[in-house]
Amino acid sequence: MSPLSRFLVGITLIGVFVCAAALGVAQTQQGITDEALENIEFDVEAEYYVRLINGDVVSGPVTESGSDSVGSFIRIKTPFGRARVYASEISWISLLELSYRARNRGLILPTANAIKGDHYIALVEGVLPMIGVGISDFLSVTAGRTLIPIIGWENQFSTVNIKGTVYEGENGLVEGGKQIYAFGINGAWMNDVNFIGHIYAVATFTGKRTSVSSIIHAKVAGKDLYTVNSGTLANPFSFPFQNGTIGVAFMMDVRFPEMHDLHFLGELWNADLTRPAQSGLFLGLRQANTAVTFDFGLTIIPGPNVIPAIAISWTPW
Repeated sequence: MSPLSRFLVGITLIGVFVCAAALGVAQTQQGITDEALENIEFDVEAEYYVRLINGDVVSGPVTESGSDSVGSFIRIKTPFGRARVYASEISWISLLELSYRARNRGLILPTANAIKGDHYIALVEGVLPMIGVGISDFLSVTAGRTLIPIIGWENQFSTVNIKGTVYEGENGLVEGGKQIYAFGINGAWMNDVNFIGHIYAVATFTGKRTSVSSIIHAKVAGKDLYTVNSGTLANPFSFPFQNGTIGVAFMMDVRFPEMHDLHFLGELWNADLTRPAQSGLFLGLRQANTAVTFDFGLTIIPGPNVIPAIAISWTPW
């Protein structure tokens, strides 16, 4: 087994182990401690997002904090009055703008947002376990490898992506909106012997409920002609992909009005600007809270072929 295979086997095993652990954690989840709530310095002008251990969500400005015989609590201003919430009832609390912890990615495409502390594990299409890790506030690393039993270990697909977020600031277009820029490198293996290397740049603009990202990428490493084997699943096929090929991608993420957790998600990918037919389109929905993200929809690829798309991810901390 090659060093690459050993490395990705390790990542896969860790991902599977953490996924299994998540099930147990979800069943025994407890609220935060009184001390943890008391140590939070609340901004009276900011809106906060609170996810309770029963799954309910409360959001709004924190107007009061205190304690009584039951424990430490906060009061949150809502459209229906001021809600008193105790520390023992709180599963997760932070600023509302930080509550969307999957903002660093779409179904496949990265946004310019850094992962930061929103480390995650994911399972894409039921066969591709992935892990995403934030290093400081600007470096993000993701990796994964398919686990399709009938095509053999050497014929699997693998990917490693390293992204650096270089700028984040107000965009001047929407109140509270941001503009974020990042650069990255991506390595993919279609079979262990077929390496494809890309560099890319991504820009993300955000509004109150909408995030739009555009990407330009260039192939800089690998062969000019690839032959892909998939074991007994399908016959081998070949395709040209020359170094220097430039492609683009676009992603839109829109949260539905008055809903904390439901988003429309759309992605458009093009591998080669000189060949518009080599494009794919994903349209779907994202259900996301502060711990679990569930993407589902349809992908249209050249053929044309329509493929169901599904991904689930867990952000444990």
